Amino acid sequence: MLHTFDADGHHQKSLIECTGTDDRHLAAVDAAQDRLKGWLDDLAGLEFGDIAVRPFRMEHEGVVFGHVVESFEGVEHAELYPDQLGFYEPWDGSYDT
Repeated sequence: MLHTFDADGHHQKSLIECTGTDDRHLAAVDAAQDRLKGWLDDLAGLEFGDIAVRPFRMEHEGVVFGHVVESFEGVEHAELYPDQLGFYEPWDGSYDT
């Protein structure tokens, strides 16, 4: 998957593709890496660095994707789906699984 955002952190679009299944794990991983490389190569002006994105939520084939604001034990955080990584203040890139 590749999520793209504008300069203000708003979600623009997502590219999502399943490249295989568990019974062909290595081939699926290789295909996914090749597909992601192609998608990244197609991005104009690609730069690697720190980013800030706004929450977003979308579904693809019944699976939730996004950076969704949720509350756990009274503490608001951002959950990355479908990986279920939780990001909490101070928003420094640290996460909880």
